Amino acid sequence: MYGGLGNSENKSSVTYRVDRVIDASNLMCPGPILMLSTSISDLPQGSVVMVITRDPAFEEDLKSWSTYTGHEILDIVKGSDRVIAYIRKAR
Repeated sequence: MYGGLGNSENKSSVTYRVDRVIDASNLMCPGPILMLSTSISDLPQGSVVMVITRDPAFEEDLKSWSTYTGHEILDIVKGSDRVIAYIRKAR
């Protein structure tokens, strides 16, 4: 599956090969991060996970989680009612 929208300030479009999609639209903190953490653990290094959520705190949670785990945030796309993030598994 391919996904990616690029960021809204830079109108260029970036495409990622997405290995897993996590729809955490109905969850609030810490649900989306817990789903991501559990889901990414069984993927091989270099895999890309797309997370869809409506949690306004997700972006800051994701940045902290990424710093702690070493996984790379490829893109965060914020819309009026949702946040979509692309994360690459580091190890």
